[in-house]
Amino acid sequence: MTEESLVETPTLSPETKTAKEREKRLRSRTLRFASKSTILSHLLERGFIRKVASNDGFHEDYELTPAGMQFLADYEDINFQSIDLLNSLKLETNPQQPSNALVSILIPAVNEAQNIEVLLNKLALIIPGIAETTVVDGGSTDATVRVAEALGATVVLQKGTGKGAALRQAFKRDHDGDIIVVMDADGSNRPEEVPSIIAAIVKGADIAKGSRFLKGGGSTDLSYIRKIGNKLFTSIVNHAWSGEYTDLCYGFMAFRQDALQKLMPLLESRNFQIETEICIKARKLGLKVAEIPSIELRRRYGTSKLRGFHDSLSIAKVVLRELFSE
Repeated sequence: MTEESLVETPTLSPETKTAKEREKRLRSRTLRFASKSTILSHLLERGFIRKVASNDGFHEDYELTPAGMQFLADYEDINFQSIDLLNSLKLETNPQQPSNALVSILIPAVNEAQNIEVLLNKLALIIPGIAETTVVDGGSTDATVRVAEALGATVVLQKGTGKGAALRQAFKRDHDGDIIVVMDADGSNRPEEVPSIIAAIVKGADIAKGSRFLKGGGSTDLSYIRKIGNKLFTSIVNHAWSGEYTDLCYGFMAFRQDALQKLMPLLESRNFQIETEICIKARKLGLKVAEIPSIELRRRYGTSKLRGFHDSLSIAKVVLRELFSE
């Protein structure tokens, strides 16, 4: 076996494979024995890691790229040499430690049983002091409700349909946390980033949001068309409301409790355009918004609920409505 086959991006979705099948595939793509330097060299070639300056300025350090994060998410449950090395780099890439703030997690979900299990288990490990976790279920026909309740989450049955409606319903509830974190249920938002988004609130932001376009951020799921559309809407919103956003259409957010109470009565969106509406109305209210680098992964299981043209049209309507309501 040649060294060129050390690491290769998987071409088959891991959701269709058992752990044993994925381990067999991974072993067929990697060397059984290799030095750390050899592994690092090939991880660099595959774009899974990148070189960064060390603290002392004399040595080379490495951090994971979005592709590396995705590879690790696909295979992190398998005990293997390159996976162990990526795991160690993941710890260095996410140095922020959890704060002592009381945190509530909100997760809208529809038919996400497999994803919600992985997400809730990871959150419990990374943020052991979560004050409450609420899953807003939008009429799941799979085991989403049962899995969420078994893992200690409070399940709220959604009265309407759409992500925006789910969040508006959840925002109206009383929350135990001083900080409310919103995450997608599909596994695209990384629990490892929650301490960083909490830290931004602790440091004084009213709202903290992930950005895939800041240095250190990225996406393995964002299509070229969606990327262009996002940048276009971001530019319009920044120009119209003197904002400094780099990523408008991304749902990984955290709110200070009192800021959410100011924002919540003004929200109207029923679907994915809620993210854009939050950004615009935060500017109108004069709320302090901080962005942190975020890496978006592909969903682990199932198919996306995004509808490209329809969702873009909905976002455009929100922007126009807010422009003409000035």
